[in-house]
Amino acid sequence: MRFPGHRLALAVFVAVLAIWTAGMAVVMRHAALPPEASGPMLVVFEPGTPDDAAFASLTRAGARIIRQSGLSFIWVVAGDEPGLAGRLAGEGALGAYRDLPLSPVIAGCFALADAKLAQLAP
Repeated sequence: MRFPGHRLALAVFVAVLAIWTAGMAVVMRHAALPPEASGPMLVVFEPGTPDDAAFASLTRAGARIIRQSGLSFIWVVAGDEPGLAGRLAGEGALGAYRDLPLSPVIAGCFALADAKLAQLAP
């Protein structure tokens, strides 16, 4: 028995997923803080980063740790000295975000994807 409608459904699903992924990459890139930013922010590390390594990176960057989010690779930090976001990036953070238009779970995934795409860009 053949199901010809499934190919069309699969194609539509893949197209919607691709468009959504591209849109979210643009949103996340524009939501990222500039390197000179300071103040309270979410910091995203690569998933799987050990807690002690992330903690050490945050400390070396001069961030005041407020709390860890529900995901071990996303931290809430603050800092008064300008350039905190840039120092965090230098310590291995994928991105720093102020007000996210979506949940930190999705933001972490897209920060990872955005960082990978940025490495491929010339």
